Amino acid sequence: MQAMISQYAKELEQFHKDGYIVFRNALNAEQVAAVKNGIQEAFEGKHEKVMLQGPMFERGEVFESLVDHPAVIDFVEEILGTDCQLSSMNGMRTSSNNAVSKWHVDEALFFPLPDGIEIDPRIQMPVYLVNALYYLDDITEEMGPTQVVPGSHRAGKHLGFTEEIEPYKGVEPISVLAKAGDCLVFNSQVWHRGAPNTSNASRYVQQIIYRKKFIVPHLSHDNNAVYKAPQEVLDRATARRKRLLGFNETIF
Repeated sequence: MQAMISQYAKELEQFHKDGYIVFRNALNAEQVAAVKNGIQEAFEGKHEKVMLQGPMFERGEVFESLVDHPAVIDFVEEILGTDCQLSSMNGMRTSSNNAVSKWHVDEALFFPLPDGIEIDPRIQMPVYLVNALYYLDDITEEMGPTQVVPGSHRAGKHLGFTEEIEPYKGVEPISVLAKAGDCLVFNSQVWHRGAPNTSNASRYVQQIIYRKKFIVPHLSHDNNAVYKAPQEVLDRATARRKRLLGFNETIF
């Protein structure tokens, strides 16, 4: 029987090759405004710097709808499987002259390799965490774009959370320039950072990290307790959204 070809075949090929892909116009102007306003409200009265605020799905239906937003979730499930779940959902504000500017991979280096050893190019790297960044402003070089090193998810190198890195196999970092409403989806193992925001305005981004089901989510271990989404959120959720939020039906 002939294997079914995914509707995302081209996007999946780029994702596994480069470690990232950008979905243009994932949010329309009205959605961008609503999400950005919600993040601004979350940060009211808090000091200015790079900040994360979450879980944002507790802050209203506009955020709940992003958990399984159709522009992105089908693609994420192609990568992580249809039993994947949410790991974290943070609103991000980066004020002027700030940034998460040190190069890193998310969580941990899953496939460390000795110096001089590379993974056979015929092997597709497994993916455990996928990060989706919804941009809520037009991202220029001055706004401090996300920067990535294409292909570096295959490097297997500890970065040391540093300001400077060497090119990977001759490939230099690139800036992901985007319009408000675009969404960057990337493998958590790709080398990345947020470049310094040298503009006079704060940059707002909605971050959502998805995980393989067996990985412990931030929503649980950060509080040293079992997290449960608010009942009103679950009451509004579809079966798919409930699963993404970590609600699992008991099976005997």
